[in-house]
Amino acid sequence: MKDAGQSRELTIFRRINEAISLSPDVEAVANAILEIIIDETPAENASIMMPGLDGSQLEIKAAKGRRDRKGRYSEKSLGQVFIIGQGIAGMAAITRKAIIIHDTAQDPRFEARDNKVSIGSILSLPMIYSRNELVGVLNLSHPEADSFEEDDLVVLSALLSPAALALRNARLMREVDEINKMLKAELSITDKAMMEFGRSILKVFNWMAIGVLTTDSKGIISTINKRATDMLGKKAGQSLADIVGNELIQKIVSDKEGLSQDVEKGGRIFCFDLSPLPLKPSWQVVACIRDVTVERFKEKELVRVKDQYKDMVEKAIDAVYIIKNGRFLLINRKFQEMLGYEQDEILNRHFRHVLPRDSVHALAEALRTTKGNIFVPNLEIQALRKDGQKIYLEISIGRIMIDRDECYVGVVRDITSKKELLTMKTRFLNVASHEIRVPLTVIRGYGRMLARDKECMLSEGQRECIDEIEKQCEKLLRFSNSLLDFAKIHSEKFALNRERVEVAGFVRGVVRNMQLGAREKKVEIAFRDQGGVDTLFIDPIRLEQALTNLIDNAIKHAPEGSLVTVDLSRTKTGGEALRLLFNQESAVISVQDQGPGIRSDEARDLFNDFFVGTSGRAKGGIGLGLAITREIIHAHGGQVEARASDKGGFFIITIPLKLQDY
Repeated sequence: MKDAGQSRELTIFRRINEAISLSPDVEAVANAILEIIIDETPAENASIMMPGLDGSQLEIKAAKGRRDRKGRYSEKSLGQVFIIGQGIAGMAAITRKAIIIHDTAQDPRFEARDNKVSIGSILSLPMIYSRNELVGVLNLSHPEADSFEEDDLVVLSALLSPAALALRNARLMREVDEINKMLKAELSITDKAMMEFGRSILKVFNWMAIGVLTTDSKGIISTINKRATDMLGKKAGQSLADIVGNELIQKIVSDKEGLSQDVEKGGRIFCFDLSPLPLKPSWQVVACIRDVTVERFKEKELVRVKDQYKDMVEKAIDAVYIIKNGRFLLINRKFQEMLGYEQDEILNRHFRHVLPRDSVHALAEALRTTKGNIFVPNLEIQALRKDGQKIYLEISIGRIMIDRDECYVGVVRDITSKKELLTMKTRFLNVASHEIRVPLTVIRGYGRMLARDKECMLSEGQRECIDEIEKQCEKLLRFSNSLLDFAKIHSEKFALNRERVEVAGFVRGVVRNMQLGAREKKVEIAFRDQGGVDTLFIDPIRLEQALTNLIDNAIKHAPEGSLVTVDLSRTKTGGEALRLLFNQESAVISVQDQGPGIRSDEARDLFNDFFVGTSGRAKGGIGLGLAITREIIHAHGGQVEARASDKGGFFIITIPLKLQDY
């Protein structure tokens, strides 16, 4: 095996040395290297990317596919540009380290693109000359997972140096050839052409969009164009030292190094780019001047806005983050503690790094492409901590524009413990409800049989006992149904069947259905539509259940001859800072009775599971109706609260308008 490996290396060395002879044709050298890679490795597709002149981008110079030696993929991919630091190749370029991904479906570093080439595994290697000069990046891919082995990485890593040398030589020879051609063309210019060229340059200099001037070593202006004269009010022969300072000019002349400085003059801000100019008999200084007043104002405002958001994020009680282009822009300490990362470990990382695939799909579904600001509350997803542990999160997330950049702001709560408790509670409630219903069915059946048996000689007292048994059975049955409903709402299977509903007609219908029970207690129900709310995207069956619970609760506590009022209106939600940030408006449904009211120490606890207030105990409440109502409204992205008062019960439902239809 060792001899085979050495033979393989020698073969590749020989073929790469042959590729060097193709200089100065960079593309030919790159294609020759790819031919070798396709022949000697398992790769189905391979490409070479090379950095641009500014070193900030990578450009695909050559691409090959195993099944089409003419370069089936090269025609579409050649010339594509990628930012260094982004993508697998960008990561390899910036870290100067090889990256192997055995299964792209399982590795969060891989971001799938919309292309026709299936990618299951990747091998990306930086091509380095000397110690740290990046010549290019070699990319190999295969449609199947686990196609590349460590042996491939070892062999290719050892052979990258001659390949990098071949590409670098080809590039340098091309540059030299282009310089020679340019010099040859310039030397062929006649004296007359040079004079015409000089006059043209003078015109360009005088009418340039930026100000340009030159000074001697003492700051006296020797040449100046029209734009610089208009900006500074200066002309040739005058001094520039009163604007930029004589010390700055002397420093440039003595150090022979350029400097840049902002200068405020007449309410404007000018940026001076000053450079030494080696002219005889003495050095001069050339200055390029730009009016950057608007730019500096924008920069100052952007810093202020970022500081404002940073301050909001850091001071938030909950975990908060801001995402830009899919990557974390800001996070607070609470967020770091929740996921177990330090700030520098997660900033600028893609959110896919901390979310499993199902959660990514859930987010994509909730944040479907729409224009403008959106707000999605109370979305439950899973996340991955740094130690690999899965946790449950509840997030309220919105999209906003920060300086023309689309960003996402999120408030996050860890509900892992809550989910575990709810799972245990749901299991217990299902079992308890079943254990109650089975004997209850038998008792009620025998009771009804005795009550309807005409041959059964029962005394009046016995019949009253049987009637009481039936009443208590009905009460237990309602309790059992409430337990089942409560368990279902807290289960993973609970989902809303939303549709667009005309709100006023919907609430009026619920009130009409409750009128019969109210009249039996000699209570009137009045519905008042305050206007401003047309439709809501809701589950009508579930919202009717929640609203019925509140109205039924009001009827129970209302004295005879009194009035229960149900109001529908529209208002801005003032409860959460994040909702205010998105200027979120809500539909408000309030239910008010004239009963004993709600104590201040009980108002917050009324919606807790199995909590029964002082007045509720007298009415035989079990503490599930309001808890079920809370979960239904919460699932709609809204809130429900009880207002403390001694002048009657007052409950308020708020449901955000213009929610995403997810």
